[in-house]
Amino acid sequence: MALHIGSILAGRYEITAPIATGGMGEVWQATDRTLGRTVAAKVLKSEYTGDKNFLERFRNEARHTAGLTHANIASVYDYGETQDDDGRTLAFLVMEYVEGEPLVAILDREITLSPERTLDVLAQAGEGLSAAHRAGVVHRDIKPGNLMVRPDGVVKLTDFGIAWARDAAPLTRTGMVVGTAQYLSPEQAQGFQVTAASDVYSLGVLGYECLAGNRPFDGDSQVAIALAQINRPPPPLPAAVPAPVRALVEKALSKDPAARFPDGGAFAAAARRIAAGGPGPDTSAATAFIPAVGGGSTQLIGGGAAAAAAVSASDTAPRTMPPLQGPPVDEETDGWDDDEPRRRSPWPWVAAAAVLLLVLGAVLAFTLLSDSGDDDGSPSTTTTPATTTSAPPATSAPSTTAAETTAEETTAGEEEPTEEPGEETTQAPPPATTTQAPTTTRTTTTQAPPPVTTTPPTTATTTTESSVAEGQPVP
Repeated sequence: MALHIGSILAGRYEITAPIATGGMGEVWQATDRTLGRTVAAKVLKSEYTGDKNFLERFRNEARHTAGLTHANIASVYDYGETQDDDGRTLAFLVMEYVEGEPLVAILDREITLSPERTLDVLAQAGEGLSAAHRAGVVHRDIKPGNLMVRPDGVVKLTDFGIAWARDAAPLTRTGMVVGTAQYLSPEQAQGFQVTAASDVYSLGVLGYECLAGNRPFDGDSQVAIALAQINRPPPPLPAAVPAPVRALVEKALSKDPAARFPDGGAFAAAARRIAAGGPGPDTSAATAFIPAVGGGSTQLIGGGAAAAAAVSASDTAPRTMPPLQGPPVDEETDGWDDDEPRRRSPWPWVAAAAVLLLVLGAVLAFTLLSDSGDDDGSPSTTTTPATTTSAPPATSAPSTTAAETTAEETTAGEEEPTEEPGEETTQAPPPATTTQAPTTTRTTTTQAPPPVTTTPPTTATTTTESSVAEGQPVP
């Protein structure tokens, strides 16, 4: 038999009015007959009572919340499991009854809150979370529906049903995502282990909603929303929002957990400081994205190929920055050296200069050789030392005649030789003429002749020098 007004739960708590119905259970207003106070009784739905995992999660909520004592956390008084009239097991949790309404109802009615009121709500929620974080408990489901606001403005955190404790047995598989997609932190959406900074991110989403009147990330499906939490930066807040308040929310919404406030206490302190007129936090690292994960067993959402397809097909998940990886190492490329020009090798210039020098040297040598000798390689000038012997040189008559004839032929038309004992310059006869009458002259050198100056001819010529004794024929 289902609970209804007038039902007695566990022989002690009388159901007086319904409060709310959630995914896992129903919340009723009840009266504690023993202590005479009004309480809230949260009862797990009968269809989940037989599920061992859901039942254990419900018990964890009772244990986690019962160990937390803070003005901004709804206290837990009792937990029990009983049988209803039909013999079905009922698991229930009795907690502090908070007069007021959930924050989600206030936002539905007022759409937005002023920056001052938003800071007050965020600071109280952060202070409540600080007590849980100090105890090693992460709420994992911060949203407007789990914040109760009393008429005097006091905020109470409720529903630690999916809270994670560092000393508790794991209730979720690797890669399993729990929570509400619109308020999930990026690491939570990827199935990573949550931390206190994960709750801070959810507070940032809540603050954004209070200021803008809408959530920063929405979509047609839970998967698309979760992927937007991972990859997409939040839209800018309205211009009317003061800069320090905007900075507070932006820092809380950092994709990288290390760039956020480390826990609820630090977030609450920053909110209180801004409310008192102080500056906003530094947001230089607020736009950093968590590194992409590949090759591991952890999936983004739900696991399998469906998640991969959602990543490629979703139009809400443009990646605004590349993964934080270093460039590939390649000995043949230096594409990362764009800051300074590439140095060129000097050897091609050295080789070119050497070739040029060789060519110039060859031209110069050829010119000098052309100027110093004829084509046969014979010397262009022949210096015959003077003779001072008393006897005439021994020469045959035919040779002398041929030489005289040749000299007369080759010197025809030339000017007469001078009488001074210097030299006689004649143009050399062709090789055929000079070879017809070779002469053989034995001389004895006793005195060096004076210096001789010759003019280099333009063609192959032979200059014959001799010291002619007075009255002697030219040899």
